[in-house]
Amino acid sequence: MTDSDYRAALDKLNTDLAAHGKALTTAQSQAGSDSSLWWSTNNAMTMSVAVLVFGLTVCALGAWLIHTGKAADDVLKALGTILIIVAAVFLIVAGYDDKQIAPVIGLLGTIAGYMLGKSAGGPKA
Repeated sequence: MTDSDYRAALDKLNTDLAAHGKALTTAQSQAGSDSSLWWSTNNAMTMSVAVLVFGLTVCALGAWLIHTGKAADDVLKALGTILIIVAAVFLIVAGYDDKQIAPVIGLLGTIAGYMLGKSAGGPKA
């Protein structure tokens, strides 16, 4: 669709909404200031906090597993991967766009590859 198609669709929506007394201006619809949107700043903050609390829970679980005597390398591989996924999900939920998080996702992928690729023993003959 072209820009003129979008404007025509917006004009049609405005005429339909005007019949109900709720016409929106183009600036309001582009800024997303309509209060009936399902994704608000409050919802984003709540989801971000939930993701971070989950990440902290995973860290606490990892510390407990290491404290109980589990192999640290195995715990790091399992829980480190989960923490990398939590970090990536947090960036998405927090509202960063693809251009902002692409370098960070690359770094997280590099860290995950290093963690899962390294082995405890030396090279096998």
